[in-house]
Amino acid sequence: MDKTFFALSHPVRRLLLERIAAGDLTVGEAARGLDHSPAQMTKHVRILEEAGLLVRRKEGRVHRLHFEAAPLDEAMDWVARHRAF
Repeated sequence: MDKTFFALSHPVRRLLLERIAAGDLTVGEAARGLDHSPAQMTKHVRILEEAGLLVRRKEGRVHRLHFEAAPLDEAMDWVARHRAF
């Protein structure tokens, strides 16, 4: 769960998740319009993958990104249990 909260702590990663949640995208499609270098985008995608929020599928030379909600569900369950505090 620590990796999930860390992944969500950056606005660019949250934006990438929003875009990919609407449908699978390539890294380039997900990054379109963002003022970040390819190396920065690779780092953001890697952090999201390590948190389990994205799954990368290789189709030849194209890398497609797929959103996985399970880590968010776990984090939301934790927040709901501790909301009273």
